[in-house]
This record gives sequence, C-alpha cells and structure tokens, in this order.
Amino acid sequence: MRCLFLVSLGIALTCSSGDSARESSKVDRKIAREPSYATTSPKYALLVFGPEAKLRVWIVTDGETIYLDRNGDGDLTDPKNRFAKRDGCRNVELADPDGKTRYVITSIGGYEDSGRQRLMVNVDVKGAHSYQQYCDAKLADNPSEAPIAHFHGPLTMEVRTINWKLPPNLALHTGVTPTELNATLGTMDAERGCWVVVRSEPAEGFGPGKDIHPAVEVEFPATGTGAKPVKKRYLLEKRC
Repeated sequence: MRCLFLVSLGIALTCSSGDSARESSKVDRKIAREPSYATTSPKYALLVFGPEAKLRVWIVTDGETIYLDRNGDGDLTDPKNRFAKRDGCRNVELADPDGKTRYVITSIGGYEDSGRQRLMVNVDVKGAHSYQQYCDAKLADNPSEAPIAHFHGPLTMEVRTINWKLPPNLALHTGVTPTELNATLGTMDAERGCWVVVRSEPAEGFGPGKDIHPAVEVEFPATGTGAKPVKKRYLLEKRC
C-alpha cells in the first residue's frame, strides 16, 4: 500500500527527512566563545532559521541556566544571552538576515526521556506568511553532535510517527475497521532525533491557513488476477 501526501501552500514543500539530515550535516557547528559553566555537563542544541539556515542560534543548558545566542554571532559570553531560569527565556525576538522575517522564541521547555534531556522550543514566524512552529530535540553532550532544529525551513508532509516508527494502530490496512491517518507538516531529522513541525492549533496559526487542507492519495494493491490497483484521495480536514 502506498501513500502520497499533497498540499497546496504559500510555503515550499520539498525534501524528505533523509535530505534534511544530509543538509544538517553541512551546517557550521563552531561556537566562537563559551562561558565558564557551573556544571561539568552542559547540553547543546542548535536552532537554525530560514530556507537557507543563515541564522544560527545556539542553546546550551547548564543545570537550571540557559544560554541563548540571541545575536546569532556564536558568542555565548554576552550577559544578555544568559537566563538564570528556563522560564525566563520567553518572547526573545530574532531577525533573519533577509531583513523581512522575524522569529519570536515564545518559550523553552524540556523533559527527560530514557535518561536523556530533551528540549522543546516554541517559535512564532512573522513574515510574508506568519505561522507557528515547535520542536523536540534530544540535547547532546557536545556541539559536534548537537541536534539541529530548522525553523522556517523546507517542509515535508509525513505520516505521524512515535519515536520515528509508525505504530501499528496508525498504519493503513485493507479489509479492517477504518484507520485514522495522522500527518505532520515540518522539517524532520531522524538521524539526530529532532523534529520541527507546524503548529495546527489554533487554526489561525496553522502554516497553510485555516481553509487549506492537505490531501492523501492512497493506492490499494490489486486483489486478484488481472485486477488493477485502486487509488483513492482523502482530505485531512481535522486538526489536533
């Protein structure tokens, strides 16, 4: 059984998650200056913004303290880049080098999963096409292994997965009770365990717009000799 997602957007839908991973490997991971950390195990993540990822913003967690390279210059020693508590790092505005787009980091959260720290970042994209995105990134022990969360980057529509795998209850099957098909719109990097998706609620904050719905074309395999595959098209009209 084969699925093809189609969507008409004012923003580009390109590349697969594999392409995203290959592109992320080309991003410069150097940090110009780092502060003296209070802990012996700071954790790293890199946020990049724009179609060509020209704006690069490092995030380093140092216990309860967060360093955010709000100038994108790689200098984390600037006092303005230090937030004593994660809750204090809110509504930080960044400017894209294109001079037309702004990004607002509205909040940063985190949690622990299987002994590894993860980072959640919420961003408002403000430009010719304004929308909201958020990411989930597995923090790394050093910059060279840091996940890259690409905001306002090339987007792809994919079937929703759990830990990068399609759960059996979300897979399509023939001859059984109808299955719900869930999809996400975003920039995925399975290689480094990081995804950035477009927020679908509230509707006015959804990237494609509240009146635009993605569609999925499903090709059901032939069931008998001489039979042809059956193609069906479905609109994904619900948002969650």
